[in-house]
Amino acid sequence: MTNSTRLTFLGCIFLAAGALLLAQGPPPTEFIDAALGFRYTPPANMRDFTSVDRQSAQQKAAARDTTNALTVLLSLRSASDDTAADWHSVGIETYPRQKLGPVSDSDASQTFSRWVAGNGKAIGVPSDVTIGHFHFVVSIFELREGQLVKHARIYTTVCDDRMLSLAFSANSSDVLNSIVVSMKTFEPMEHK
Repeated sequence: MTNSTRLTFLGCIFLAAGALLLAQGPPPTEFIDAALGFRYTPPANMRDFTSVDRQSAQQKAAARDTTNALTVLLSLRSASDDTAADWHSVGIETYPRQKLGPVSDSDASQTFSRWVAGNGKAIGVPSDVTIGHFHFVVSIFELREGQLVKHARIYTTVCDDRMLSLAFSANSSDVLNSIVVSMKTFEPMEHK
């Protein structure tokens, strides 16, 4: 997948302020994906941009005549002004594992995290976290825009032949830490 054919989570958060009007309203109090076998409770007081961002990803892929696009499962933002000190976002995305080639799941997870981070610069060495039967690679990124620094922490795993990323982004480390705490609500479910 080339840079021009990727829809990245951090890239889609910079949509025009007018997209706020298209938001679906409040986020779900609990997000459940029975096919991948997990449930997750997102932070409160966010707006749901899932359908807008999913449609944008599909349109971009169609315009390039490719199927190489991330699948947006959930896309939440605190507001449209992504320069506000308390701005933050949460996204869940998937991608077929086989499209990343014959590399280890850890390497595939790191590659997918970089795709999700878009132009963000990796900070430090990824770490591993296990939640139930999910083994996540946790990567940290920063994106500098003049004086503004966006911070991101991305949890990526392989689940049922799909890459799965939960991406958290904010304009301050403190706000990022406050939303990443929601990973404590990530709960594996029995699935087929």
